[in-house]
Amino acid sequence: MKRKLLSVLLCTAMAATMLAGCGSKPAEPAKEETAAPADSGEEAAEPAKEESAGGKTVVRMSYWNSEDTMSAMLDYLAEAVPDVEIEYLFIDNSNYDTIVDTQLSAEEGPDIICESPGSALKHARLGYLASLDDLAAKYSDAGTSVYSYNGSVYALPGISWFEGIFFNRQLFEDNNIELPKTFDEYIAVCKQFQELGITPLAAGLKSWEPMLKNSMAFVAAEYLSTDAGKNFGSDYREGKATMDGTWNPYLEKWSEMITEGIYTTDMTGIDHDQALEQFAMGDAAMFCSGPWDLDAIMAKNPDLQIDMMPFYGQSESAGWLIGGPGCGFAVNENSANKEAAMKVVAAISTVEGQAAMWENNQGGSSYLEGASFELPEAYNSASSALDAGNVYCPWNEWGAAAPAHEEYGTQMQSYLLGAQDLSTTLQNVDAAVAELLSK
Repeated sequence: MKRKLLSVLLCTAMAATMLAGCGSKPAEPAKEETAAPADSGEEAAEPAKEESAGGKTVVRMSYWNSEDTMSAMLDYLAEAVPDVEIEYLFIDNSNYDTIVDTQLSAEEGPDIICESPGSALKHARLGYLASLDDLAAKYSDAGTSVYSYNGSVYALPGISWFEGIFFNRQLFEDNNIELPKTFDEYIAVCKQFQELGITPLAAGLKSWEPMLKNSMAFVAAEYLSTDAGKNFGSDYREGKATMDGTWNPYLEKWSEMITEGIYTTDMTGIDHDQALEQFAMGDAAMFCSGPWDLDAIMAKNPDLQIDMMPFYGQSESAGWLIGGPGCGFAVNENSANKEAAMKVVAAISTVEGQAAMWENNQGGSSYLEGASFELPEAYNSASSALDAGNVYCPWNEWGAAAPAHEEYGTQMQSYLLGAQDLSTTLQNVDAAVAELLSK
């Protein structure tokens, strides 16, 4: 199987409709019927199947990650499905949903689509995706539930993702600083480093993501994982709950990250790569990220003694990581090459296919029954959270409102800058969610 790499450039005529999100376990969305196309009295022509010069069926696969994150799997598929030629379509994440949405609405688009949970549910509701129930039975419910609509599964989960707190083990050991087990202990650790003249936490707050993930991890530990908060996600997407009046006490406690000077306004001028550099070179004790950054960190400083701890709530626990199922592999319902696309996703849904995918994504886990991998030592101190299954992504339970997670992060940036109080911050997020749910 020969593969081609196609890079899809920005399309300025398209309006942005970001629908990113990653893993958790949402309840099934309310049942909706997809309208059948009007009968024109004429039979629609079957789309022509595309073949390569060598007579192989061409299957186009879209993804927002570059080809090097899939190279081992693509090599495996070349052997496992020799009668298929894959064209790998890299589409930048900032434009991915816009381009794919536009193509699918025109009954075109890739044959295999890498989907976030939010976009998969939307595309399933609109009738753009083929049911994958038979293959989904090979995966755990924890992986497939976020891709379920109306009782069927429309995407198969990739290797899981998670984010925690990378830390410089040598800085901790040289300064006799013990790893925290609670949020208060974490704050105390940060203050210890500050007193030593060491930046406790490198953070690129120019992006909305750190404010999103760090604060939501605390809310997950304190509220969303409890009996009181376990239904918040489903209630939120149904318009039965709001953040303002619910999340306030948890975020007020988490705001010690700001009042204690761990997150500062100056950090809003620092981007992700600058923060990564600061941590990698030993100029900061900690850095919030995930497996996707490990190679870049070690390339800058191969001697760095790196480990990862989870996020903590106020009570001592195994801790929590933000994360869940990775990119879901979906098949275009209108693909002229659906049979070949199904053969490809079937090959991915094997222990060998999962191992090949994991090769370039070490640090996650597979949801395929019978597939398991040993995590690198860089995640040793996060193992208790991983073993406990304390990996959770709140916004994946928001259904059609999932894109509002970006608004949440942006509003929390404004809160950090002192532009608004916490209640106003959450009210603005609630308004964005309500608008999405009304569409």
